Amino acid sequence: MKMNIIYEPAGRAREYAELAANIYAGCDHGCIYCYAPAALKRDRKEFLNSSPRKDVMRKLAADVDQMGKTNDKREVLMCFSCDAYQALNDKYKFARQAIELFQTNGVHYIILTKGGKRSEQDFDIIDPKLGTYATTLTFTDDEQRKKYEPGASPIPERIDALKHAHALGIKTWVSLEPVFNTEQTLNLIRQTHKFVDLYKVGKLNYMKEEEAKVDWADFATRAISLLESLNKAYYIKKDLRFFLP
Repeated sequence: MKMNIIYEPAGRAREYAELAANIYAGCDHGCIYCYAPAALKRDRKEFLNSSPRKDVMRKLAADVDQMGKTNDKREVLMCFSCDAYQALNDKYKFARQAIELFQTNGVHYIILTKGGKRSEQDFDIIDPKLGTYATTLTFTDDEQRKKYEPGASPIPERIDALKHAHALGIKTWVSLEPVFNTEQTLNLIRQTHKFVDLYKVGKLNYMKEEEAKVDWADFATRAISLLESLNKAYYIKKDLRFFLP
């Protein structure tokens, strides 16, 4: 089934969803670990100067119409190579338009964002039967977050958005990747487990010197033990699973 905006991710991205859609070109969050500029062969500064994708809503409408007609039950993740709730969305509102398209056609979707409060603007229309809300959490220390994710929302904002979504009956999950500090990552689980339905746990990649300092087998074992003690659903990503016995 050929589509215009929706596509099947490959590699590590495939562990997050079977389908994905990127509604903007670029992202203003400026995360220093972001793989997207290299993957898209774009200059990093140019990537930060994000813009709407040409004719994106018309093309997405055709895709979701096709999915609805074929009763395709795969979830579509929004977004991988951008963030639906970056500052640009305040002007264009493509995230809300995309949600409406998904729901009109009965298509299941996941919102994965570091947008914090910005993402809450569309909670009023999310149908819990179709939509899932997810965020990436990297630090408990927001000063460290500012260094690695300067344009993204503060960690407390992201946690509050998770609480809000959960209170509305929306399924929630958290991406714990990249992992810069294993103790902070474990503490994030402890802080959020009452309102998070699923955790996807990874490691640090593309920073070999920093990666080598971490006992990933110990971290994976402790994360699993903690999640199971809290009776939480989880998925250990392949890169981290490699270190398990």
